[in-house]
Amino acid sequence: MTFSAAFQVKQVVFMQRILKLVLVLPLIWFALPGIADTNPNADVRIIIDVSGSMKQNDPQNLRSPGLRLLGGLMPGDAESGVWTFARYVNMLVPLQKADDTWRERVQQKSSEIHSHGLFTDIGQALQKATANVKVSDPAKQRSIILLSDGLVDLHQGKASSDQSRQNIINKLLPQIKQKGFRIHTIALSEDADHELLKQLSLATDGWYHQVDNADELERVFLHLFEQATQRDSVPLVDNRFTIDTSVNEMTILVFRENETDVTQLVQPDQKNQSYETHESSVNWMQEKHFDLITIDKPMSGEWFIDGNIDPDNRVMVLTDLRMETIDLPNNILAGEQFDIVAKLTDHGKQIDRQDFLQLVTAELSTQPLQGEPINNKMTLNNQTATFMANLGKLFDSGQNDIVITAKSDTFERQRRQSVNVVALPFDVTVTQLDVDSRSHRLSMSADASMIDPQSLQISALLSAPDGSEFPYEVLRQSENAWQLTVADLQPETAYQLSLQIRGKTPAGRNVFLQPKPIQLFDEAAGASLTITSETPIAAEKVNDEPFEPVIIDPVADEPNAEIPKSTFELSDTVILAIGNAIIVLLLIMGFWFWHRSRRRQLLPGDLL
Repeated sequence: MTFSAAFQVKQVVFMQRILKLVLVLPLIWFALPGIADTNPNADVRIIIDVSGSMKQNDPQNLRSPGLRLLGGLMPGDAESGVWTFARYVNMLVPLQKADDTWRERVQQKSSEIHSHGLFTDIGQALQKATANVKVSDPAKQRSIILLSDGLVDLHQGKASSDQSRQNIINKLLPQIKQKGFRIHTIALSEDADHELLKQLSLATDGWYHQVDNADELERVFLHLFEQATQRDSVPLVDNRFTIDTSVNEMTILVFRENETDVTQLVQPDQKNQSYETHESSVNWMQEKHFDLITIDKPMSGEWFIDGNIDPDNRVMVLTDLRMETIDLPNNILAGEQFDIVAKLTDHGKQIDRQDFLQLVTAELSTQPLQGEPINNKMTLNNQTATFMANLGKLFDSGQNDIVITAKSDTFERQRRQSVNVVALPFDVTVTQLDVDSRSHRLSMSADASMIDPQSLQISALLSAPDGSEFPYEVLRQSENAWQLTVADLQPETAYQLSLQIRGKTPAGRNVFLQPKPIQLFDEAAGASLTITSETPIAAEKVNDEPFEPVIIDPVADEPNAEIPKSTFELSDTVILAIGNAIIVLLLIMGFWFWHRSRRRQLLPGDLL
């Protein structure tokens, strides 16, 4: 290579670096984290099965008080409607703003929920409830709450029913997903189509609940309501809570252990309110299992609920001083980490006064269904006027509640969201083969609703008791099937097989999974071990040994991660031209600044 050619190559490389720096600087600015200026308004569509089988599965018709509970909790800025279905679909309550007129209609129409219908046309119900929506709208948080106790069952017979079920999966579900709906499903019997209801939920990042006893319905409705809307609440500790002067309205939900239990409210001035004797500003709805109390312009100070202490009791408030948080996915993988961001707003505008924010403490609590909560203090970011924390602890598989609390001497606010944690998004089977030398075969298939099969790269490490290790690639056999066979293992020796899985969720989040190692024991030929996506795991203790399934987004932060090259490349000539133009521009700007500073340093007489 001649000197001029070598110099030209170096010049091109230098210009490439200059050009990348110039192009990347604006992107760094726009990539800074933040949260939306306003939370989207809720759009909640409730679809309830009224087929004849409900006589057996919901004998007390708890769907009616459950609907009244949803109606009483629904925020006024939300839109909501109610449909019932069996063979036909009936719009029980039209879709509209959830104002007082709408709530009164819900109370009246809830008594018309029955169990007399024939057949179960889930597809028609979903189609009619979403017919008025054409495209997704980021300004709306759209949700469907679907309750059913059976299979798709049309009056035309089994063949038509099977075809309708396939149409729901192949045609209707993609359309509903494209419209921006999350489908939360409740299966109210063992005979329900659990596979279909679960697929509807996971495909749209919704919640799936199996309810074995109708007595659980009202609590399930509460939890799904909290997934579908974002209402401000205040902390409730031992049935005590504090209301500040910015609260315009509060709604209190109290579950009763026995129907005969009496709930009373003790105001800050020690005056009592009850269902039998309450003031005109108090709207008290009493059901068999709960009380729902709404009070306009409540008195500021400490209140006390003289009644059953229950983890599902709530105090929700309508206020100008609000806390807004990011919206977590409803379904995540064990080990995923998220940055939680919260901000305070007053009349819709973010509060950025440092003297105010310095007096606020914020806490993030992770609460599994079993075990003690994990509490972490959130850090105030002075630049963005937000409180931040990382969900770095491992979740239990199943439901985990995320509770964010902000407090000062003058107010308290709380937001909660639940996440469904999937332990491993794969079905894994390990079989000992019937061959001369000891061999084991690993077979895997992915849960496509949780992880994209096309994105997966799977490797394995076989560890022997003497410390020797053997790496393998788990080979793809088909679109959603992987297989690995390890042979010539020592008899009566225990081995350990560790997996590393890289890929993406359907939402595009990069994932790196390291599930717990699989133990390989020398057993009879044909012996197998099966691990499914529903196999429960418990969260690791902080002091446990090294297993840490970590998912970092993006994975490009890893030292060895490969960054795909762009398909768009500039020629050397163009790079040189752009680079030279940038240098000329920098020289002109430098000369201008130098000349300007020199003129400022000269005395007035020097310019004559």
